[in-house]
Amino acid sequence: MKIYKENIEKFKSIYISYNFTVDVKDTKVYSYYAVLASLMAKSSQKYKTQKEIEKYLNFLYGSNFDVNIEKFGDLYNIEFRMEFINKEFIPSNEDLLDKVLNFLEEMIYHPATWSEDNIEREKQFIIERINQRKDEKLKYGIQRAEELLCKGEPFGTYLYGETDTVESIDYDILKNQYNELINNSCVTVILSGNLKGYEDIDEKISDIFSKYMKNETTLEELSYNKKTDKEFVYEEVKEYQDTTQSVLSLGLRIKNCTLKDFYILNVYNAILGTTPTSKLFQNVREKESLAYTVRSRYYRFKDIIVIFAGINKQNYEKALDVINQQLDDIKNGNILEIEFKSAKDSLLADLLEWEDSKIAMAKMKIANLLTLKSADISIEDMRNGISAVTLDDVINVANRIEVEKVFLLGGNDNA
Repeated sequence: MKIYKENIEKFKSIYISYNFTVDVKDTKVYSYYAVLASLMAKSSQKYKTQKEIEKYLNFLYGSNFDVNIEKFGDLYNIEFRMEFINKEFIPSNEDLLDKVLNFLEEMIYHPATWSEDNIEREKQFIIERINQRKDEKLKYGIQRAEELLCKGEPFGTYLYGETDTVESIDYDILKNQYNELINNSCVTVILSGNLKGYEDIDEKISDIFSKYMKNETTLEELSYNKKTDKEFVYEEVKEYQDTTQSVLSLGLRIKNCTLKDFYILNVYNAILGTTPTSKLFQNVREKESLAYTVRSRYYRFKDIIVIFAGINKQNYEKALDVINQQLDDIKNGNILEIEFKSAKDSLLADLLEWEDSKIAMAKMKIANLLTLKSADISIEDMRNGISAVTLDDVINVANRIEVEKVFLLGGNDNA
C-alpha cells in the first residue's frame, strides 16, 4: 500500500481516496466488480442497510462516503472515498479521523453476507445501467468509437460489462471476486484537502490497514495500455436508431506515442476541438453549421483521440470531409496564432481550476503515477509543460495521428 498526500489548506475538509487497481485478465470482471461495488456501497457486517450508513455519516458531521468504479485504460479501478471535516472547523474541535478510518475499514474489509434478494436487486440495477447506455446518444456514440478502436483490449469493454455476465452472477462468484480484489489488487491511498493538524494521518492509515496488505505492486509497475500488434484498418460503421439527432464519432490512433508527447497531445487536442476557438468548433459548427455540438477528447491512458459531433444524418459525408480537413490543416501547419494561444490559455486555466477540487487533485495524482510515473508533479510543473510546447511539436505529433474508425448513430435522413 502506497499513501500520497496533497495538502491544500484553503479547504475545510479532507478527502480520502482508497483505490484497488486491478490488472484485467478477463473482462467478465467488469460485470462482477460493478455488482460488487454497488453492494459494498450499501451495507457491511455492522451497517446492514443504507439507512444505517447514512445515519452514521450524519453523526460524523455529514461526512460523505461512496464507491466509484472507473477504467484507467486497460486497468479497472474500484475507489472507496470519504470526505470529512477538519477538526479545526468543528466547534468542539472533535477529531473525526479515527471514526472515519474505522468506518472505512468496516465498509471495505467487513462486507455483509449478501442475501439473494440484495444480489438480485443490484444485478438489476447494473443491467438497467447497461440497457440505458443507448439512451444518451452522444455518450453512446463516444463509447462505440472507443470500443471499435480498442476491440480485443480490456478498455474496449463497457465499464459495467455485459448483461449475460451480470445475469450469471451469484453469491459464490461475488465472494471469490471480493477475495481476489482484496488479496491481489494494487492498493493506493490518496489524501487531499486541508491536512493541517493531521501530519501523522498516513501513519494512522498504515496502522489500521497495513495488516490487510498482501500485494506490494505499485501503480508505477502496472501496464495501463495493453497495446496489440493489430494492423491499422480504416472502418466506417453505421448503426440505425430512431433518434431526432444523429451522432458522428471518429476514432483516431496516435502512433509511436511516448511520455514526452503528453503535453503536446493536450495542446493538439485543445487546438482541434475543446475550445470555442478550436478548429472543429469554428469550422464544423460555426462556419458550416454542420453540428449542434462538436468536440474532441484525448485519452492519456490509451493513446487515442475521439472526435464526436451531433449532426443531421444527411450531412454525414460533408461533416466527415470538413472534420478531416481540420486534421489535415493541423498536419500541414495551418494553425492560426489565436488557435495556438487560446488552446494553451485554456489548458493553463483548467489546471488552475483543478486546485479548487480535492477530487480533481486526487485524480491528477493517481493519473500521473500511472502515466508519468511520478507523484511529485505539481500543477505548476504541468503548467510549465504546457507552456513549453511549440508549434513544431504540435505539427510533428499531428503527423502521427490517423483516423482509424468512423461510427455513425442515426435514424432517417432528416435526423
